[in-house]
Amino acid sequence: MNDSDNRAIRAIVLGAGYRGRAYAAYAKEHPDQLEIVGVADPEQAETIPAPRYWGDWRECLASRPDADVVFVTLPDALHHEAALAALDKGYHLLLEKPIATKESECREIIEKAVSKGLLVIIGHVLRYTRYFAHIKAIVDSGELGEVVSIAHQESVGFFKIAHSHCRGNWSNSVKASPIILQKCSHDFDLFVWWLGRKCRRVTSFGSIKVFRPENKPAGAADRCVQCPEEIERSCIWSAKKMYLDYGSQLGYMFADTSREAMEKVVRDTDYGRCVYACDNDVPDHQTVNMEFEGGATVSLVMAGYTERNIRTTRISCTNGEIVGDGESLHICRFDGSSLNANCAPFSLRVDNPSRHGGGDFNLVVELLRLLHAGDRDEMRRVTEESLESHLIAFAAEKSRLEGGRVVELG
Repeated sequence: MNDSDNRAIRAIVLGAGYRGRAYAAYAKEHPDQLEIVGVADPEQAETIPAPRYWGDWRECLASRPDADVVFVTLPDALHHEAALAALDKGYHLLLEKPIATKESECREIIEKAVSKGLLVIIGHVLRYTRYFAHIKAIVDSGELGEVVSIAHQESVGFFKIAHSHCRGNWSNSVKASPIILQKCSHDFDLFVWWLGRKCRRVTSFGSIKVFRPENKPAGAADRCVQCPEEIERSCIWSAKKMYLDYGSQLGYMFADTSREAMEKVVRDTDYGRCVYACDNDVPDHQTVNMEFEGGATVSLVMAGYTERNIRTTRISCTNGEIVGDGESLHICRFDGSSLNANCAPFSLRVDNPSRHGGGDFNLVVELLRLLHAGDRDEMRRVTEESLESHLIAFAAEKSRLEGGRVVELG
């Protein structure tokens, strides 16, 4: 493809869950730029408008639909198989993070894409937001000197930790992926992007504090709808409260948010389970300390028990600092002077109605730009760089499981 080829990019969506719907929504807003030509999902493919549907993603790829790119938004455990199959068919990929659930599988996907000259862009949507891009612009300007340290917290939100990482799809690292990979590869990607360097070593600690069987109240049932009223009414984690009373916090996760549908969620699905009676094994809090090439140190705190789902950051530089509350930035130069105008946010990051501060749609915009430009060197750089965040995550989980041992990255 090249700049003279202005036709809409054609995409296949494998997995019509929340992430698949989020990216595919760009086609509805901009049909002249992106066309969804097919969707594969065993239950809800038709929630994404398309001319063709399949109940199985393997059947879809076997038929080799006429398309340019495949959106792989399947459950984590299927990423490896589906990504390799799509690459073998010659498709570029928008691959939702994580790349795969094992380091060896991640490397295999990236190596295959590079060998075939195909693009793999990962769903690291935060770098495509105006907020985080503004931080990158300030760091790159050099006006605050060199980055010395970064202190960053991902506040997951008490409702989100219960939904996704206790009751939900990412509650068990064997069935899905470790929380530090699934949730925090976003953050590791930001650190690699901001610093422009690789991580050298990692150490990590974390555990499950609350969602443990021994914390279950006496007399509580295994499902919230069966729990005695006096216990359910006083429980912070009641599924009835989370999905029926103030479900707006989590409603975006579901295709159907009607009262009837949400009552069924609470009554019949895993989201109605008691948080103390799940098969969860991922930490609800974890800390990771990192050292990057050049000596910059980074600390990440993943905290499940917070009011809001937001990220806060403090970047200490030799000549000033950046403090961000997740929505606005406070920038200080130690000499008291103001920043120059060249620290404006990247023009690529525009306001739009998508989630993650507009990052969902801006990621798609970048995908389309890369495919139209067809610059193989740039596509290779984007593809290879996406692996770095995952290597940090795998090292962090290895360290945590080994009691905080320092893990060197090659």
